[in-house]
Amino acid sequence: MEKVSPTRMNLLIKKDQIAIASEGLELLRSKRESLVKEFFAIMDSVVSARDRLRKDMQEAVNKLTIAIGMDGKEKVASAAFACHRDILVDIVERNIWGTRFSEIEYKKVLRSPDVRGYGLVSTSTFIDDSAAAFEKAIDLILKMVSEENRLKILGEEIKKVTRRINALNEVIVPELKKQVRYIRTTLEEREREDLFRLKRLKKN
Repeated sequence: MEKVSPTRMNLLIKKDQIAIASEGLELLRSKRESLVKEFFAIMDSVVSARDRLRKDMQEAVNKLTIAIGMDGKEKVASAAFACHRDILVDIVERNIWGTRFSEIEYKKVLRSPDVRGYGLVSTSTFIDDSAAAFEKAIDLILKMVSEENRLKILGEEIKKVTRRINALNEVIVPELKKQVRYIRTTLEEREREDLFRLKRLKKN
């Protein structure tokens, strides 16, 4: 136990510290509860998105195979070259219970065939279907990047908050309570001694 001077002032200080630590403990527990709720909500979304992405990518590859089979490699490659474009993204900072994380904001990747850059007359619906399937998969990938990043940061923050809760609950508050008991016991002993001395003085 940390050495503490057994005075009434220190007793009041230690009681105040216990009250502050207890309030902090409640706040940290509320924070952890909110973070855990958010964590599991995002986890469900990430797991679902991963399953969806596997299906979407398989579907996109199948459609590309059909397009190559029906229109030939050169035509598909030419349409792919005409489709080429940059995807602009913005990194935006969000905040949950003081926990900061970055999210990607972007315009929807999936487009209608008339704005893809290739001639609609010279291409088939198989190429359109293939392009749409890959754009849909890219939309989902960009969404998943944000969610998986948030999931990782929330997981780390939950660990930090749990460590703080354990430190307060198992070390700091019990130590403060021990000090309060020590000060009280010492003060009570002093009072008894003083009372005993007073009685002796009165007798004398």
